[in-house]
Amino acid sequence: MRYLMFLLGLMFANVANAIDCEKVPTCEELGYSRDDDPYCADNGYMYCPLDHSYKKCVNMDCAKLGFTEDDKTSWCGKIVKCKGNQKFTACKALCEIGDVYYADGTCGYVQDYDNTKTPVGIVFYTYDEGRHGKVISLHHLTFDENNTFHPENPFGQSNKDPYFGLAGITPQIEGFASAQELITALQKHEAYAFAGLENTDILINTKLENCTYPKGSLNYNKFCQATMALAAHNFYPPQVDSANPITGQGRWYMPSVGELVLLWNSDMSKLKSNGVAGDWWTIKNTATPDIRDKVDETLQALKDKNVQTNLLAEEGNFLWSSSYLDGNRYLAVHLCKNCGGDIAMDGASGTKPMRAMLAF
Repeated sequence: MRYLMFLLGLMFANVANAIDCEKVPTCEELGYSRDDDPYCADNGYMYCPLDHSYKKCVNMDCAKLGFTEDDKTSWCGKIVKCKGNQKFTACKALCEIGDVYYADGTCGYVQDYDNTKTPVGIVFYTYDEGRHGKVISLHHLTFDENNTFHPENPFGQSNKDPYFGLAGITPQIEGFASAQELITALQKHEAYAFAGLENTDILINTKLENCTYPKGSLNYNKFCQATMALAAHNFYPPQVDSANPITGQGRWYMPSVGELVLLWNSDMSKLKSNGVAGDWWTIKNTATPDIRDKVDETLQALKDKNVQTNLLAEEGNFLWSSSYLDGNRYLAVHLCKNCGGDIAMDGASGTKPMRAMLAF
């Protein structure tokens, strides 16, 4: 009996060993991936026990994410599938924040980057279900040593922080008398706080006087040309025909202060005057830079694909707006990392970069 029990023990041990020696599936075979999945943000990740560098979403609720099982092939412009269960689908909005904007006026996820098209900017604001919105150019415009902008070479000039060409000019633009007035206008979404296109058109048609400085000097450009506004108006992206009816010359403009604040975050309730210099010098922005970060993620992904870009977070200075406060000082917004999205004024001596914008 004891011998029989010994034989049975050996037999079961061998079965166990045979099971233990079976081929262990890989993380990929189990459905895990090394890639981050944007749909996991609210649901979290589950990591592969064999290798924690592999992960996948947990509790993926496709219905909760807005996907349905309805057939949309007859009316949906582009269908996207739920990664948790691909029988669930949804219509992609025509354009979404963070999308790549192409020269032909189409938009798309950077993950689906179309290298047969020319990327010209990143979508940072949309309305009407993505049919309309606003685009920021891939990086700021540059000028040559004489502070002259060359539209055929908009990004390769030597002076990367050009002097502002509007110092001391008070055109017929509706400005702001105080910081609190600016904050109120932004929070109420007053149209004139977001009127970059209209501001640009006015500025390039402003007749400047007292042009007593020699041509080619920085002072000449400051007082005798609306340098930055004219550059934005004349801009068209490289590899794009200047006559392109969607993204060509004359379609771009110098952003307003409100549009630059939107590039940080759409929550205007987070703007606070800090009380410095008579309660008008700097406006603090305590909102999280959600939109800027989303735009920068796309800019970085394009850079990884060898597309020429500069991240907003890398800008070491303010970006100029076409809006002004106190009559002759123009407003600029900090979009760089750890700068807080603050709004400040600057005048004749400031050197700041500028990025062109486009409305679609």
